[in-house]
Amino acid sequence: MGEILKKYKWMGPIIDAMDRDVKRLFMKNFRMRDKNFFPEGEYKADIKNLVNCMLCPNMCRFDCGTLQAEQKETMSPAYKARIGYYLTIGKIDPSKEENKAFIDLMYKCSNEESCKIWCPFEFSVVSLLETVRDDLNDKGLMPDYCKEQIDKLKKTNTIEDHNIYETYKEKGIENIETDGNDEVYYYIGCESMKFPEVVKANIELLKKAGVRFSTNLETKVCCGGPAFNIRDLETAKDFANRNKDLIEKTGANVVVSDCPGCVVTLTSRYQKAGIEIGTKVIHIVEYIKQLIDEGKLKFEKNVSDEFSKITIHDPCLIARNLNDTTSIRAILNKIPGLEISEPMYNKDSVHCCGWSGTAHWADRSLAIKEAKNRVNELKETGSNVFLSACPLCELGLAYGLSEGDKENIKIIDIAELLIKAL
Repeated sequence: MGEILKKYKWMGPIIDAMDRDVKRLFMKNFRMRDKNFFPEGEYKADIKNLVNCMLCPNMCRFDCGTLQAEQKETMSPAYKARIGYYLTIGKIDPSKEENKAFIDLMYKCSNEESCKIWCPFEFSVVSLLETVRDDLNDKGLMPDYCKEQIDKLKKTNTIEDHNIYETYKEKGIENIETDGNDEVYYYIGCESMKFPEVVKANIELLKKAGVRFSTNLETKVCCGGPAFNIRDLETAKDFANRNKDLIEKTGANVVVSDCPGCVVTLTSRYQKAGIEIGTKVIHIVEYIKQLIDEGKLKFEKNVSDEFSKITIHDPCLIARNLNDTTSIRAILNKIPGLEISEPMYNKDSVHCCGWSGTAHWADRSLAIKEAKNRVNELKETGSNVFLSACPLCELGLAYGLSEGDKENIKIIDIAELLIKAL
């Protein structure tokens, strides 16, 4: 309660300073908000919180990655909420071609959820926009760039235009099929397959620790996270049930994924869809920390000078959705001679790489601007090695590098660094 009151505290002086008549009108309209603002009929959009957001002075605006990238008020969280509200109640007709830009705005979000940190109502605009997408999809108004992603999922079982898991042979990734008695199921994300050296490093770490695990790349499919973001829940649930069956067949005690988006999807998103995964699901950095604590992994070698000074880019989904800002640092502190230079915006205050959510489908140039902003923040540390633990972050940061940056800056996954210290 104390934390909630702190968030509302700033409103008190504003209300006290109002003229008596203005204050009376304000309080009357606030009391009548349900009658005045809530539409009749059935809808899936979270009208109550869309209204709360659109009427808020928008304390989160300075920390919204897409707004800072675009530098236009139309990208602010409150404006998006207002447009979502108008689309829902029909004030803006979403079926008209001239209003297509308003529909696109509902997808120009990178799912970073920094807004939630500053919100007095403690919701995220990410979640609000998803409820608006539910109504748009029911009206057959899903944008073409989202339909393309759903088509990929249905045709290839991944978020790529080909089954990216089938490339494991040409990339030299070892596939380990389950015998139904695994200790761990190493759940490799679709986008992780774009970084074969990271996957190989994780496999080597698990083997070094003596873990009995499988990868199941012959039968592996996407977690369904993109379908959840787009709000094609029928497709999302289909993938959820297929993953549930695959996980159960491994007999694993724990599912360990190298993709934070997969972890969030396999846990909270599945649960909200009514599908429970009985097996514990965690990100691989949390699992590696456990292996270190148990003495199963030891890092005794100094890394080369080239990688001796690094800066950490916390993946938004690990820091804010999985509430873990300690595992990465606890692991890195075990590497002898490593110098860590923290960026100003780190841990649960991290700024997004721009490559999560649906923004990079709706407006690629917007996502790249957000990526460049984050790259510039990381460069301020003076380190030329950016370390993360998320394939989407590593993709996004790479898009944010200038041609000159590409010659001097290295973007690496934590697993790649750990292999150098074994």
